[in-house]
This record gives sequence, C-alpha cells and structure tokens, in this order.
Amino acid sequence: MTEIDLRAAATIDRAVEQQLLHLRDLLGQVAPRDPHTRRLGPRRWRLELLAELCTPETFRHTVSWLSSTLITSAGAKRDYADDIRHWAVFLQQEEGITQFALQDVTPFAVRAYRQREEDRASAPRTIKRRMDTLSSLFNFTAWANPDLDLRNPVTKFDKPKVDPNDHTTATPVLEVDEFQAVLQAAATAREMLVPALIYTLAGRVSECCTAGLHNLQEEGGQRKLDLRRKGGKGRVFTLPPRLCELLDVAKGDRTTGMLLLDDQDRPLHRHAVDYLLNRLGKQAGVLPGRELTPHVLRASKLTHMHDEGVPLEEIRQFADHAHVQTTLRYIRQRDDEALKARHAAAAVTVYDHLLDRFVA
Repeated sequence: MTEIDLRAAATIDRAVEQQLLHLRDLLGQVAPRDPHTRRLGPRRWRLELLAELCTPETFRHTVSWLSSTLITSAGAKRDYADDIRHWAVFLQQEEGITQFALQDVTPFAVRAYRQREEDRASAPRTIKRRMDTLSSLFNFTAWANPDLDLRNPVTKFDKPKVDPNDHTTATPVLEVDEFQAVLQAAATAREMLVPALIYTLAGRVSECCTAGLHNLQEEGGQRKLDLRRKGGKGRVFTLPPRLCELLDVAKGDRTTGMLLLDDQDRPLHRHAVDYLLNRLGKQAGVLPGRELTPHVLRASKLTHMHDEGVPLEEIRQFADHAHVQTTLRYIRQRDDEALKARHAAAAVTVYDHLLDRFVA
C-alpha cells in the first residue's frame, strides 16, 4: 500500500500513516476469492482490501480496533480482518451496500446473514465466530467514540447455539506413530525441522515463523530459543540436544536470518508452512480428508502430554494458555473419546457369549 493509497483511504497525519504501515505488515497478504467464480485472485494486502471495502469512517474505526490491545495476537488480528471482509462482501451481495459502513448493519441484516449461512450448512461455530467479530468491532467503536449514536446489531439471540461438547469440528490430533510418519515423509532437514520444532514447543505458526537465528542463545552448554509468544509474551525454551543437531544441519553455516527457511533459502511464512505440512501429511497418509496444520501439531503435543500423565496446570503453563478452560478443550476431547470407548467396550460383556451363534 503506497502513501497515496493510505491518504485516499483516510485523512491522516504522518504518525497515523506509520501506524497504518505497521498494521499493514502485521495483517499481511491474502488471496481473496472472486465472489462469483470462487477462484482465488492475486495476493493483496489485507489492509488495502479493507480500505476498498469500507467507507473512510468505518475504515478508521476498523484500523483503531485492529490496532488495539483488545486483539492480542497477530493471528487473531488477521482472522478478524478476514471476518470483516466477509461481512462487507455479504452486505454488497445481499443488501446492495457498495461500501461497508457500521451504520448500515441492521439487526435484520445480521439475521439474514445467519439464515443464509445456515442454508449453506455452514458450521455453527463459524457463524458464531463471525458474529462475535462484528459485535467486537461495534462494542469497541462505541466505547472509543461515545458521541456516536452506534448500537450493536448483534445480540445473543441472533447467534447460533454451539454445543461445547461437540468435538466433530474440533482440531484433530495425531497419534505418536502418525506424527512419526509425518517426520519420516520429510525429504530434507529443513522440512523435518518445521514439524519437529512446532511439535516440540507446542508452538503457534506465527511464533516459529518470526523467530530468527539471533533468538538462539548458548547458556551453560545448552541451546535456548527466545520465542515471542501470543500477546507479545517472551518465553525462553531450552532446546533438546537432538533437535539442536537437526537445527544445525538445517541452518548449515548461516549465522543470521530467519530460523525456518525453505530449500530455496526463502523465509517460511505461515502459508508456506501450511502448504508444507499439508503435503507431508498427505505423503504420510494421516488425517485423510483433512489438512495437517500447525495447530494440529500443537494440539497433538498437548494431548500427548496429557496421555503421559503431565498435570493439567503444567500443560497450561507450557501452552501459555491464559485460562485452564482453554487447555481443557484438548484434554476433555481426549477423555470424552476414552470414556465412550471404555463404556462401549463394557457393553459388549453383556452379550459377548451370545455372539458365538453368528461370529466365529
């Protein structure tokens, strides 16, 4: 986004322009789909797309909201920006609104959106998340601009009910042998380092992609990695010796640059990591019909810790979850599956001897 583009999007001074440039880089690029053909278009800056889709006033409110500490991680900011783009496209297609303006979003439009998505069989969690995003933007804007006569069009009565115990859409988990198969599918040390590092640290993809060789430290004969985690929290991890050996092979003679590179010496961004893991997952034959993502590796590591009997609070601390309820989402899924399997197996004891009539 150029200086001219920014000034066309909003009336700003030099300081705000620098803020926009920082937010532009933080949000990154995306390949938007054509609303009619559903084909992916060329990659563009998310902030540039928002500037085109929103009125200048709503764009300024959205920038303020995305720049705030209300949204702590870069990944969440990107997801929220995509959700607002989704709402803008919906209003264009269904309501005939050329540019997204907060004042144009009515309770009727919100209900029409929910009805459309339910007709399309969209997941209730997805519908609710997008409604929560829109609600967050309205609440923040009303708080930051008390003189505005702005009412949140999203109410709790508009959101679909989500069953907290429904794990059918939850992040899948690899078993240990499946994760080993993913590592085995790697053709180079650099490819293997990506899933090995993310799994070992239960890391988020944005954290690992932004880590550089300068974040590696030698202390007391141990190699440590200073990782910047969600919300800007700094955490130092002591790397296992065998992982350090793999890291040394992967980085070669390099002493500067990013920690993770592809085999063409290009830094790996989050989309490149997604593509690599998905390819390794398919080669390994794991998660048929689903994609292997960094979050699957994170969930797998935390679940394996639970399987090994690691205390819940220790898992929460390792995962850097602010609330133990977040950690329980992984463990409850595992425990729920084990409980169902145990009771189903116990049921067979009631009629096992009767099966001999038909089962050899």
